[in-house]
Amino acid sequence: MPDLIHGHVWKSDEHPRVLIEATEWGAREQIASILRDEGYETVACPGPEGSGQRCTLAAGHGCSAAEEVDVVVHALRTWDPRNLEALRALRRRLPATPVVVEVPSAELERRAAELTGCIVIEAPYQPPVLVAAVALAIGGSPENG
Repeated sequence: MPDLIHGHVWKSDEHPRVLIEATEWGAREQIASILRDEGYETVACPGPEGSGQRCTLAAGHGCSAAEEVDVVVHALRTWDPRNLEALRALRRRLPATPVVVEVPSAELERRAAELTGCIVIEAPYQPPVLVAAVALAIGGSPENG
């Protein structure tokens, strides 16, 4: 994955940590801003589609960003096979890490197998729905994190 997440150092252990996976920079920043305002610490990844590289977890390597978070927000396009491979690898390699997936309603039934065990929010997400899903994924609110 891109250099922006390799060697990432978290500022503290005081706040829940969220990895945001979204292809476009604007989408990553919007999600990060919403979550930071709620007390979460964030790091972002453009995923394989946005970086032009295979997900390191899918390639059989580690991903320190994914391995050190409390929850992953997967807002990558589910119709791109590279992104589905990344989601599958995340679920297989880090099964204890909760995943919130943003997916268009038209894809819900089609992607049911990949979404099993995830907290699913409908695209386009509404900020309160995103915040509630992340809080649910980590088992509480950011203040209790």
